[in-house]
Amino acid sequence: MRWAGGFMSQQVLDYIAKNKNHFLESLKQVIRLESISAQPAKKDQVLKCADLETKILKEIGLEHVQLISTGGYPLVYGDWLHAPGKPTILIYGHYDVQPPEPLDLWKTPPFEPTIVGDNLYARGSSDNKGQHFSHLCAMEAYLKTVGKLPVNIKVVLEGEEEVGGGGIDKYVREHGKFLACDAVMISDTDWFDSERPAISYSLKGLCYFEIGVTGPSHDLHSGLYGGMVRNPLQSLSWILSKLKNEKEEILIPGFYDDVKPIAPDERKDIAALPFDANKVAEGAGASRLISEGTFSSVETNWCRPTLDICGMWGGYEGVGSKTIIPSKAGAKVSIRLVANQDPKKIEKLFVNYVKSLSVDGVKVEVHTHSSGIPFHVERENFFVQKTAKAYETALGKKMVFKRLGASIPIAAVFQSVLKVPVVLIGLGLPDDRVHSPNEKMSLPNFFDGIKGAALAYEAFAEENAKFKS
Repeated sequence: MRWAGGFMSQQVLDYIAKNKNHFLESLKQVIRLESISAQPAKKDQVLKCADLETKILKEIGLEHVQLISTGGYPLVYGDWLHAPGKPTILIYGHYDVQPPEPLDLWKTPPFEPTIVGDNLYARGSSDNKGQHFSHLCAMEAYLKTVGKLPVNIKVVLEGEEEVGGGGIDKYVREHGKFLACDAVMISDTDWFDSERPAISYSLKGLCYFEIGVTGPSHDLHSGLYGGMVRNPLQSLSWILSKLKNEKEEILIPGFYDDVKPIAPDERKDIAALPFDANKVAEGAGASRLISEGTFSSVETNWCRPTLDICGMWGGYEGVGSKTIIPSKAGAKVSIRLVANQDPKKIEKLFVNYVKSLSVDGVKVEVHTHSSGIPFHVERENFFVQKTAKAYETALGKKMVFKRLGASIPIAAVFQSVLKVPVVLIGLGLPDDRVHSPNEKMSLPNFFDGIKGAALAYEAFAEENAKFKS
C-alpha cells in the first residue's frame, strides 16, 4: 500500500487482511452484551462489557490494563508506551449503548449482531463499539506482527457516555497528567454521505433547561375560575413564544455576542459540498428544511447556535374533554452552542430572560439539567491533516471536513484540560440509525477503518517532528 507517508509494514497489512473474521467475531462478542447505561436492570451487562474490553486490551498486547473507578461505571484503560521520541496518542471510545426500544421496530434482534449485505445490524454496532474497536484491531495488527506500535498509545473507554459522561469528565479534570498526550483520536462520528468520509472539526456545546410554571394549588374548573386565575399553560406558551421569532432567530438579549462569524473561505467550502436539502428533509420525514435568517440550512445546523423546545406538558391529555385550568405546566429546552460561547454565560442569560417574561399570578422556575462547552479544532492542524491523508488511502475516497450540529462533550474537555488537538475521524454513515431501531455498521467502513487507524499511527511517527511547529 503506497501512501503519502511512505510504506506501511506488509506484515501489518497482511495480518489485517487475513484476520477480518477474527476481528468481526471479537466485535460481535462485545456487541452481544446489553451494556445499556441508562437502565439499572442492565448493570451486570454493562460491567461484563467493561470486563470483556479489559480482557481484549490485554490479549492484543497493551499494558497497565485496568478498570478505573469513577463512582459510576468504570473506565477501561490500557497503554503501550515504548516509542521514545514519538508522539503519544490517546484513543477514546465508549462501551455503553442506547436503549433498544421500541423493540417491535427492529427487523433483527438488537443484541444479536446480524449481517445483511455489507452491514452489521445491532445496537452499538456504529455507536460506538464498532468504531472504537477499529482502533483496537489496528493495535493488535502491529503488536502481533512487528511487536511494537509506531507511536505511544493510551486507550480510555467509558461506560456512561449515553447518560452524560459525568464520571470521565471529573476523572479527566482530576487526572490530566496521567492521560497526558500529544493528540486525542475519537471515532464516534459519521461521513458526510455514503461516498465522502469526513473529519469533523467542530462540535456544538449544550445547555439543557427545564422550565416549570406553577399557578393555583390544584386544577380548577375553567368555568368557575376562567378569566380570574392565571393559567400556567398559557403563561408557559407566552414565554416559549418569545424565545425565537419566525426567522429562527433567538431573542435572548446578548445571546449572539460571542458567536464567531463564519469565515468566507469556510462558507465557500460548505457551499461547495453536495448538500441535498430535499433528500435530508425526506430522510427526516419533514416537508422541507428551514434555516436562521439568511443562513443556509446546513450553515444553521453546523455553524450557528440553535434552540429547540424538546417537550411540553400540563393539563388534561386524556381522551375526550376536561374543562380545567391546570395547576402546573412545564417544558424542556435545549440550546446548542458554537465555538466561543460560554455555557455558564448562556445559562445566566437564559434564566434571567425567562424569568423576566413571567407574569403576575404564576411562579416560574428554571432548572439546568446539563451543559457542555463547544469544541473546535483547526483544519490545518498536523494531526488532523495526517489523519485525513491516512484514512483517504485506506478508504480509497477523498476526505471532506465538516462541522457537526451535535455534541460530544468529552472532546471539548480533552481539548481544554489536556491542551492538545482532538481528531474526530468517523466511520459511521448518515443512515446508520444510531439511537434508533435497526442501527447498523458498514463492514467495509469497519475493515478499512482498521487500516486507516494503522496508517494514521505510522504517519504521526514518521513526521512527528513537525507536529510541534
